[in-house]
Amino acid sequence: MKSIAIAKSRGATLRVGPELEILGYGSQDHLLEGDTVIHTWEVLAHILASDATIGVVCEIGMPIIHKNVIYSCHVIVHDKKILLIRPKMWLASDRNYHEMRWFTLRQKHRQSEDYYLPRIIQAVTNQKKVPFGDAVIST
Repeated sequence: MKSIAIAKSRGATLRVGPELEILGYGSQDHLLEGDTVIHTWEVLAHILASDATIGVVCEIGMPIIHKNVIYSCHVIVHDKKILLIRPKMWLASDRNYHEMRWFTLRQKHRQSEDYYLPRIIQAVTNQKKVPFGDAVIST
């Protein structure tokens, strides 16, 4: 939340965070543990419950399980709401990077579908579902 506050204080209306920002890129095999993804939702709920995203579009990286498949995603949020969950469509898997060990690559280009949010997020945002996939947000 600190980087969101810094971006807002400098007049930004868009704040882009790194991939796996909530969890950290070094999590590696912890991604194979079911509660790891649950904890990232808890952190996102904390961010959304605060005023951090008021007035700024934020891209927050975290793992998401959709239809029993784990994806590395960017969750696009604004004014305490989730606008879009955007899974990575290309994964690094050479030398130092082994993303295919933990994540599945999303191969549905220019397509989105409904993603039903966990109850912890529904309680904060009053949203039941959001778009998941390859989509564009327009302001």
